[in-house]
Amino acid sequence: MNKRSWLRSTSTILLTVAVLLLSGCATRQVDTSYGRARDQSINGTRTLVELFKNQGHTVRTAVRLSDELADWADVIVRIAPYSGPPEKEEGDWYFHWLSQIGERQMIYVARDYDALADYWQETIDQLPKGGDQALRARAETLRNEAAKQDVGEGARPKEIARPEEWFAVNPAPDPATTCKTLDGFWSQGIDPARARLPRHETLKVESESVLLEGDGKPLVIDWTLFNGSSVLVAANGSFLLNGALLNHARRTLAMRTVEWVGEDALNVAFVEGRYLLNGPPAAPSVFALLKIWPFGWVVAQLLLLGLVACLARAPRLGRPRPDPPSGEDRPVAHPEAIGSLLARIGQAAEARALLETYRRWRFPSNQTRVGPTPAAPLPSASVDSTEKPLQPGSLTHE
Repeated sequence: MNKRSWLRSTSTILLTVAVLLLSGCATRQVDTSYGRARDQSINGTRTLVELFKNQGHTVRTAVRLSDELADWADVIVRIAPYSGPPEKEEGDWYFHWLSQIGERQMIYVARDYDALADYWQETIDQLPKGGDQALRARAETLRNEAAKQDVGEGARPKEIARPEEWFAVNPAPDPATTCKTLDGFWSQGIDPARARLPRHETLKVESESVLLEGDGKPLVIDWTLFNGSSVLVAANGSFLLNGALLNHARRTLAMRTVEWVGEDALNVAFVEGRYLLNGPPAAPSVFALLKIWPFGWVVAQLLLLGLVACLARAPRLGRPRPDPPSGEDRPVAHPEAIGSLLARIGQAAEARALLETYRRWRFPSNQTRVGPTPAAPLPSASVDSTEKPLQPGSLTHE
């Protein structure tokens, strides 16, 4: 598929989706995620990637700035998620990469444009005249709402790269305006009225070469480093993103961006995402609340109460106390226990009789006998069975 047929097919798909959304045949919203090469977003770069491939280049995407990327890539394309210059550490990495080996190339596109308003404008232009006026009115409403949105939604980095190594920007009019005139080498053959290039933040120029101006303000610049490496900077992606290229007049600028790299087949890396050197900042830990008054004081009291509760229910340590003696080793304890039980239930006489019987049986030598004495009755089963019962005629006086 050649360049023209690819752009034509992409435009047809996007505009067909727009008509379906307007007519209510599709329920999903327009994808506006920014700077991705593998999705169908109108703010994506899939069309630009295909243009590089059709030029004979090998294209890969990367989400981290690594040594492997530095060794592989001849060209890096960075569609930044924020407007203005790159973040300082990111810019230092690019500058070191460009300075390491000569003849390397860098394309940096700041985020100062959203394709949604142009997407709906192209949809309006493609609607048949005299057609359903409700569809046209809805598309115009969506276009106007999109035009009011912030074109640079990505938060700027806290610390940006040095202007002497990269670039600086001029203050932007609010809202963005449309360029009435285009100047510079890249403007040849482009009708400003048809291209309708937006102008918001523009680039400051010192020694750089200006390739494209809008209303006399630099929109695209480039410069060459001491070792032959070169950098191209675009103030926005209004002629590079998928939705922007629905406008036929802007496609020439996209092709000139690709041709700026040269005709030789090179390794082109599209760098995506925001956190290229480090991961996203971690969510604050719950322990961070302890530093905020009065959370720390309340938590300290709860911990103290919890410690006291744990100690109250904790087992006692040390040698266990011995249980009180049960008297099981004393034979007399058995009749005493029976007597105590009978006394409690009002059988005191029976208790005394049992105790007297036991006393006679246990200590027969204390008794005085006259004549033969009948054998004493055997003790009850509660008497200690370890004691051997005495037989008749075996009693002797000590």
